[in-house]
Parts: sequence; C-alpha cells; structure tokens
Amino acid sequence: MSTTTVSPDPVTAPVALSADAGDRGELTIADKVVEKLVVAAAAEVEGIDTQSRSGTLGRAARATVTRTGEQVEATLQTAVRYPHGLAATADAARDRIRTRLDEYTGLRVARIDVTVSVLTGAAPRPTGRVVA
Repeated sequence: MSTTTVSPDPVTAPVALSADAGDRGELTIADKVVEKLVVAAAAEVEGIDTQSRSGTLGRAARATVTRTGEQVEATLQTAVRYPHGLAATADAARDRIRTRLDEYTGLRVARIDVTVSVLTGAAPRPTGRVVA
C-alpha cells in the first residue's frame, strides 16, 4: 500500500494576512482602471447603452476621473435607450457607479456628471416569431 503526501500549493494556499493593511504593501489603482469601472457600472443600469457610438467623437461610452486622495469626481458620456427617462436613468447610473467604486476600490465619490449624448432606439422586443 502506498501513501501520497500533498503539499499546499503556494499559489492557491491561503495566506495569513497581517492585521495592519500597511504591512501588506501599497495598492495603486490607475485612473484608467477607475474610468473603466465607471463605464462598467453604468452598463449595469437598465436603459444605459454603453455600446452605441455617442458624442462628437463617435465613440462608445467613456468616462474621465479626477482624484484627490481617496475622493473621485467622474464624468460619464453615454447613450440612453428610448423610452427610458433621462433624469431617472442618469440618477440610477450615479447610484450604481457610486456603489461599485466604493465596493471595488474603496474610493469615495464626490461628484458624477452624466452627459447623455445620444438617445438610441428602443431595445428590440421579442415577437415570438422565428425567422429561418
């Protein structure tokens, strides 16, 4: 009869974390990452269309951020699908962005400006017919 000894995998084995976060090292999150998180969070909101080309440059949704310490100010330029209300959709996007940035980065959002550049057509509704 043989026995097999399994050593912990150094990549997947749990690591004991120091109680003080400063002892683990520093985490730097690039502004471009925060900008992508802003767009991704907005895309979670019903009515926001981050894939349509919008604005004068004809690009899909984009964001810019300005950071001061742990606070961030963001601007989002995007499209909204008709017939969603613009103000309500922008408010929902602000709420989602604020929640996601806090959840994923720990940054506090001081301000989020939303520019709706384009109103896109209604989302296609299923007709129940299958076209072959």
